[in-house]
Amino acid sequence: MKKNDRAGKPRIPKVRRTWTRSPVTKVKESGKVYKRRKSVEWSTDGRDETPRRAPVGADLTKNIAKTYKYCPRCGAEMTEKIVDHHKRKVCPVCEYVFYHNPVPAAGVVIEEDGKILLVKRKFEPYKGDWCLPAGFMEYDESPERCAVRETKEELGVDVELDGLFGVYSGKDDPRTHAVLVMYWARVTGGKMKPGDDAEEIQFFAKKEIPDNIAFLAHRQIIKEFFEIRDSESRK
Repeated sequence: MKKNDRAGKPRIPKVRRTWTRSPVTKVKESGKVYKRRKSVEWSTDGRDETPRRAPVGADLTKNIAKTYKYCPRCGAEMTEKIVDHHKRKVCPVCEYVFYHNPVPAAGVVIEEDGKILLVKRKFEPYKGDWCLPAGFMEYDESPERCAVRETKEELGVDVELDGLFGVYSGKDDPRTHAVLVMYWARVTGGKMKPGDDAEEIQFFAKKEIPDNIAFLAHRQIIKEFFEIRDSESRK
């Protein structure tokens, strides 16, 4: 009997186990940098207050081919099928349907002496462009809670919401189609400083609004804000 077989059993060599990664778990990091087209026009000098630009990126309703390739539930390759009058990705094995619904987001409109607060984006998409304090909702959040949290993360201040400003469709965000819920807000505490994904914070008067506003919905909100204030000043 061999030294290693004292128990009368053959020695089992130790083999390092290897794993095969599912295609669903493969993640490819994107190095894409999003830049606005040079033809953007934005005027707040009283001659033309309508933001004009060509749509950025492909129509999201036609972008279904760039969503799931494999079923997130069972890993089978997805196919396309008409469901509820729309072309959708469907799993032929477990019948999972990817509806590709819009993603909710929320933010705030803060003013000071007739000026509106904007933040300069620190990261892509549209790094270096200006936008309103806003962000995507977490699964367990309400729109109101999301607006307060995002403001705290980006500006470092606590706010109290003073009512709904409006609801907007954000179709030019290259990440997703967002539904943006915006609230009037006022600062109640904290020290304002850039945080999270904000590079700079600044209040802007009507004629000071930068040309490089990141999203069309934010341009529309800024436009409506000054229309409201101009209307109130004429009363």
